[in-house]
Amino acid sequence: MHTRSAADTLDRLVRDVRVGRAEWGHPHTVRQATEDLLRLADAMATTLQQMAAALDPAAPATRQSAGALHLAGQAAVTAAVQLRNARRTLH
Repeated sequence: MHTRSAADTLDRLVRDVRVGRAEWGHPHTVRQATEDLLRLADAMATTLQQMAAALDPAAPATRQSAGALHLAGQAAVTAAVQLRNARRTLH
């Protein structure tokens, strides 16, 4: 539920920036987007890694999918770490 809320908030923010109601240069906008992206990255990492673990890596039909999901999960973990670093410097 929180992830969907964060995604919806980011979607609204991007639309607001496009039409000029918000701007990325405003510190509050950047902080809020960073928080929402961090929530999404955490949820994405967990979900992708659980999905990869649920697939049978020994089955030829799912081996490539499991590997791709695992790599995407690792990338999401890296993104979450970098977003945490950004958040620390923004506050």
